Amino acid sequence: MDSSGAGSLEKLLDDGWGHHDKESERLARELEAAAENGIASSNLARFLHLSTHAIGEHLGDWARALGLGKRVLDGRTPTPETAKAWGRLYVAAVLAGDSVEAANFELSYLRAAGEDLGAALLDMRFMLAGALVGAKRVGEAARLCRSALDLVGQIRQSTHLDRTIAVASNNLGWELYEMTPRTAHEDDLMRLCAEMSLKFWLKCGNWIDAERGHYLNALVANVTGDPSSGLAHADEALTIIAANGERPLDAALLQLARAVSLAALGNADGKVLAIGHADAAAATLAAADLRAQFAAERAKVVAALS
Repeated sequence: MDSSGAGSLEKLLDDGWGHHDKESERLARELEAAAENGIASSNLARFLHLSTHAIGEHLGDWARALGLGKRVLDGRTPTPETAKAWGRLYVAAVLAGDSVEAANFELSYLRAAGEDLGAALLDMRFMLAGALVGAKRVGEAARLCRSALDLVGQIRQSTHLDRTIAVASNNLGWELYEMTPRTAHEDDLMRLCAEMSLKFWLKCGNWIDAERGHYLNALVANVTGDPSSGLAHADEALTIIAANGERPLDAALLQLARAVSLAALGNADGKVLAIGHADAAAATLAAADLRAQFAAERAKVVAALS
């Protein structure tokens, strides 16, 4: 691949996440075209992550995602640096219903993992759980994620595994939060996912991941009857934002979460003040879609507190 082709692929992989959910078919065709020119080893894992997510999770065509991945990996041998690409195809093969291919990709990932077999195996299970969440198969994702989370303490951790746990736990936690009604078991799993997501974002993520993790925990605490914890998480997230940079939408949403916590704690004046702070932060938003997102959440909160 020449340098211009490499640059085009880098741009596709960087920009593709911005429209993968709204223009999935267009992105799928672009990725398939890019694959014809060959994918450098340094981009294999990124390419397979984006392609399986867009084609498998958003288009629901796991056979197509698997076929593209097989073409990209044909004739290659996994290394510790590229092994995650084979893990992504393990997921695609499972969801395409090809159990033999899934087992083969699983073994390829494990072979490249060396001594970290436990971490590699758990990494694939969390990747599969994450894909199930993306495919809206929440019940199956919940069962798998619960079993995988039970093993986390027994496995030697790695940066790759930490991030996979953070992402899968975060996504499943949000899906459970947005699902109503929930059973007591689902509430327990939602709390566990929120806690594990934050724990692992604090190990492997940046400050935005951390404040978003606290936000999820604040929401979960509020809806499960623990407003004191919800308030503490919201306050911690706002402290992180204040120390690192401006996140007006996140700050506004956190103030709405604080309003819910304060109302549940009987602090009516604090509730009103928090909503005012939320409005002030949202007033700085320039993008119409962000303003609409805040307005929808504000309306939901105000209605719940009326």
